[in-house]
Amino acid sequence: MRSMLSGKATVMEVRKVLGLSRSTYYRQLEVIKEQDQEWLTELARGEFTSEFRKAHDTLEALERRLLHIADTAPRDRDKIEAARLCIDAELDRIALLAEGPTALAIRRRTKKELVGEPGEVQKAA
Repeated sequence: MRSMLSGKATVMEVRKVLGLSRSTYYRQLEVIKEQDQEWLTELARGEFTSEFRKAHDTLEALERRLLHIADTAPRDRDKIEAARLCIDAELDRIALLAEGPTALAIRRRTKKELVGEPGEVQKAA
Protein backbone atom coordinates (compact mmCIF):
# COMPACT_ATOMS: atom_id res chain seq x y z
CA MET A 1 0.00 0.00 0.00
CA ARG A 2 2.83 2.38 0.89
CA SER A 3 4.58 1.88 -2.45
CA MET A 4 1.32 2.36 -4.35
CA LEU A 5 0.65 5.61 -2.51
CA SER A 6 4.18 6.87 -3.14
CA GLY A 7 3.62 6.00 -6.81
CA LYS A 8 0.67 8.42 -6.79
CA ALA A 9 -2.05 5.73 -7.05
CA THR A 10 -5.54 6.95 -6.22
CA VAL A 11 -7.52 5.72 -3.24
CA MET A 12 -9.80 3.72 -5.53
CA GLU A 13 -6.84 2.12 -7.34
CA VAL A 14 -5.23 1.04 -4.06
CA ARG A 15 -8.50 -0.29 -2.69
CA LYS A 16 -9.27 -2.22 -5.88
CA VAL A 17 -5.81 -3.78 -6.28
CA LEU A 18 -5.54 -4.74 -2.61
CA GLY A 19 -9.20 -5.62 -2.20
CA LEU A 20 -9.70 -3.26 0.75
CA SER A 21 -12.94 -1.84 2.05
CA ARG A 22 -13.09 1.90 2.60
CA SER A 23 -12.75 1.57 6.40
CA THR A 24 -9.86 -0.92 6.14
CA TYR A 25 -8.05 1.38 3.71
CA TYR A 26 -8.24 4.33 6.10
CA ARG A 27 -7.23 2.21 9.11
CA GLN A 28 -4.17 1.00 7.18
CA LEU A 29 -3.41 4.57 6.09
CA GLU A 30 -3.37 5.64 9.75
CA VAL A 31 -0.96 2.79 10.57
CA ILE A 32 1.35 3.94 7.77
CA LYS A 33 1.23 7.55 9.03
CA GLU A 34 2.09 6.39 12.57
CA GLN A 35 5.01 4.31 11.25
CA ASP A 36 6.27 7.27 9.25
CA GLN A 37 6.07 9.53 12.30
CA GLU A 38 8.00 6.98 14.40
CA TRP A 39 10.63 6.72 11.65
CA LEU A 40 11.03 10.51 11.52
CA THR A 41 11.29 10.73 15.30
CA GLU A 42 13.98 8.06 15.32
CA LEU A 43 15.80 9.80 12.49
CA ALA A 44 15.71 13.10 14.34
CA ARG A 45 17.42 11.51 17.33
CA GLY A 46 20.31 10.34 15.22
CA GLU A 47 23.05 11.91 13.19
CA PHE A 48 20.65 13.70 10.86
CA THR A 49 19.86 16.42 13.38
CA SER A 50 23.53 17.11 14.06
CA GLU A 51 24.42 17.26 10.36
CA PHE A 52 21.41 19.44 9.63
CA ARG A 53 22.36 21.92 12.37
CA LYS A 54 25.99 21.98 11.30
CA ALA A 55 25.09 22.70 7.68
CA HIS A 56 22.61 25.40 8.71
CA ASP A 57 25.12 27.11 11.02
CA THR A 58 27.85 26.98 8.36
CA LEU A 59 25.61 28.64 5.77
CA GLU A 60 24.50 31.27 8.28
CA ALA A 61 28.13 32.12 9.16
CA LEU A 62 29.01 32.30 5.47
CA GLU A 63 26.15 34.72 4.87
CA ARG A 64 27.35 37.00 7.69
CA ARG A 65 30.90 37.01 6.33
CA LEU A 66 29.74 37.71 2.78
CA LEU A 67 27.52 40.57 3.95
CA HIS A 68 30.53 42.09 5.73
CA ILE A 69 32.61 41.77 2.56
CA ALA A 70 29.80 43.28 0.46
CA ASP A 71 29.63 46.25 2.83
CA THR A 72 33.38 46.88 3.16
CA ALA A 73 35.01 45.78 -0.11
CA PRO A 74 36.81 48.66 -1.82
CA ARG A 75 35.85 47.66 -5.38
CA ASP A 76 32.26 47.54 -6.66
CA ARG A 77 33.03 44.32 -8.49
CA ASP A 78 33.98 42.63 -5.20
CA LYS A 79 30.85 44.00 -3.51
CA ILE A 80 28.64 42.62 -6.27
CA GLU A 81 30.31 39.21 -6.20
CA ALA A 82 30.02 39.01 -2.40
CA ALA A 83 26.34 39.98 -2.61
CA ARG A 84 25.73 37.32 -5.28
CA LEU A 85 27.42 34.68 -3.16
CA CYS A 86 25.41 35.83 -0.16
CA ILE A 87 22.20 35.28 -2.13
CA ASP A 88 23.43 31.80 -3.13
CA ALA A 89 24.14 30.97 0.52
CA GLU A 90 20.67 32.17 1.54
CA LEU A 91 19.08 30.05 -1.19
CA ASP A 92 21.11 27.06 -0.01
CA ARG A 93 19.95 27.66 3.56
CA ILE A 94 16.32 27.80 2.41
CA ALA A 95 16.82 24.61 0.38
CA LEU A 96 18.38 22.96 3.42
CA LEU A 97 15.31 23.78 5.48
CA ALA A 98 12.96 22.62 2.74
CA GLU A 99 14.80 19.56 1.44
CA GLY A 100 17.29 18.49 4.09
CA PRO A 101 21.06 18.11 3.90
CA THR A 102 21.12 15.06 1.62
CA ALA A 103 19.05 16.68 -1.11
CA LEU A 104 21.12 19.85 -0.84
CA ALA A 105 24.39 17.89 -1.15
CA ILE A 106 23.10 16.05 -4.22
CA ARG A 107 22.01 19.31 -5.84
CA ARG A 108 25.40 20.90 -5.15
CA ARG A 109 27.27 17.90 -6.56
CA THR A 110 25.10 17.96 -9.69
CA LYS A 111 25.68 21.70 -10.09
CA LYS A 112 29.46 21.22 -9.78
CA GLU A 113 29.34 18.49 -12.43
CA LEU A 114 27.40 20.75 -14.79
CA VAL A 115 29.17 24.06 -14.10
CA GLY A 116 32.50 23.03 -12.60
CA GLU A 117 34.30 24.25 -9.53
CA PRO A 118 34.54 28.02 -8.97
CA GLY A 119 37.54 29.36 -10.89
CA GLU A 120 37.81 26.20 -12.96
CA VAL A 121 38.08 26.66 -16.70
CA GLN A 122 35.66 24.45 -18.63
CA LYS A 123 37.22 22.43 -21.41
CA ALA A 124 35.68 22.62 -24.86
CA ALA A 125 34.04 19.37 -25.97
